[in-house]
Amino acid sequence: MKIMISTFHNIRNFTPNMIPVSTAVWDPKWFHDFSHPTHVFKDKKGVYNGLRYLSLAPGITCEGLCRGPEDCGNKPPLCPFLTAYRKQLDNINFTTMVKELEAMGSAIQKHEGFEEDPIIVLLVYEKPDNPCSERWPLKEWFAEHGYELEEV
Repeated sequence: MKIMISTFHNIRNFTPNMIPVSTAVWDPKWFHDFSHPTHVFKDKKGVYNGLRYLSLAPGITCEGLCRGPEDCGNKPPLCPFLTAYRKQLDNINFTTMVKELEAMGSAIQKHEGFEEDPIIVLLVYEKPDNPCSERWPLKEWFAEHGYELEEV
């Protein structure tokens, strides 16, 4: 099973076998159909929305470390937020995480009956040209485990 990375904005271009999984602390409200933050639903194109993988969301050690691009004096690689986030990722069992994401994808494929291989798409807010995005620690961490996170 393939794992990729993208932004919430790109979900509108996904196909049903592309399974968006939030890595954000706070998701856009529409991602949960303007319902409860744990609400999962299929959009009009048959793409699941509302799925999260909480271990990949910036945790408590990252709180208050990012003041936004307008007020940032610490560009990558000196950013305390991205440094703390990377340390958080290093504490996750990579093999277990991949198995859990694959199980999620397989369960949805079986439930929906599509023949294409499921593709888990990790979601972040920032576009690929933003150096202050969690995508860069994620991509680096995946690469260190022999797995390239391609953009979609």
